[in-house]
Amino acid sequence: MRRKKTRRQSLIPLLPNLLTTGNLFFGLLSIMTSIQIVALRGLGDVSGEWVYRKFWWASAFIAIAAVLDFFDGKLARALKSETSFGLSYDSLSDLVSFGVAPGVLMYSWVLIDSGKLGLMVVLFYIVCTALRLARFNVQSKTVEKFGFKGLPSPMAAGLVYSPIMLFSAILSSPDEKVMWFYLVVAPFAGLLMVSDIPYWKYPRFRFWGPFNALVVASIIITAVVTNPEIAIISVVYLYCLLGLVFYLIRQLRKKTAPVVDELESRETHL
Repeated sequence: MRRKKTRRQSLIPLLPNLLTTGNLFFGLLSIMTSIQIVALRGLGDVSGEWVYRKFWWASAFIAIAAVLDFFDGKLARALKSETSFGLSYDSLSDLVSFGVAPGVLMYSWVLIDSGKLGLMVVLFYIVCTALRLARFNVQSKTVEKFGFKGLPSPMAAGLVYSPIMLFSAILSSPDEKVMWFYLVVAPFAGLLMVSDIPYWKYPRFRFWGPFNALVVASIIITAVVTNPEIAIISVVYLYCLLGLVFYLIRQLRKKTAPVVDELESRETHL
C-alpha cells in the first residue's frame, strides 16, 4: 500500500507537465504546418483548397495549445503540485506556442509579401511575447496572482491566428488590406502584452454560480463546435477590447477626480 501511494504521489505532479507538453507539441505542429505550406507553395503542386485547409489547422493547433495551457495551471493548483520547474516549463512552451507559432503563421500567411517590414513586425511580436512571459515568471506570485498585468500571451496569439482561421474557413485570400491589418495588429498585440493594462484571469459576474457556469459553458461549447472560427475571434477580440476600454475609463476618472476636488475646495472657501 505504501509503495502504491508513493508511486501515485510521484505521478500526480507529472499530470500538469503532460498538459504543458501537449501545449508545446501543438505549438510545434503549427510551426511545422506553416513551414510545410510555404515549401509546397513554392513548388506550385498544391491546390488552393489544400492551402486553406492547412492554414486552418495551423491556426487550430495554436487554439488547442491555448486550451491545454489554460488547464495545466488549474490542474497544478488543484493537485497542489505547483513547482518552479512547472512554471519555467510552461513559459518556455508558451513562447513557442503563442510567440513563435503565431509569428511564423502570420508571416507565411501574408507578411512574407511585405518584405523587411513584415519580418520586423514578426520579430517584434515574438520578442514582446518573451518579455511578457519573463515578467510573468517574476510576478506570478505577487502582482499577477489574481489578475494579469498586460495582455496574456494566449490572447495576444488569438488576435493573430483567429482572423487567419476565419479567412481559411471561408476560403478567402489575403489582400493588401489584410497585410496592413497585420502590420498594425501584430505590434499592437505585442505592446499590449508588455503594457501595464490589467486583464482579469476569470469572469467576474455577480450572478456566477454552479448552474449559471454550466449554462455559460454549454453556450460556449455549442458556439465552438458549430462555428469555431467566429466563436474564437469574438471571445479574443472582446476580451482584449474590454480590458483596454476599462483601463482607459479608469485613467480618465483619475484625471478628472483632482479637478473635481479642486473645484469643491474652492466652493467651500467661497
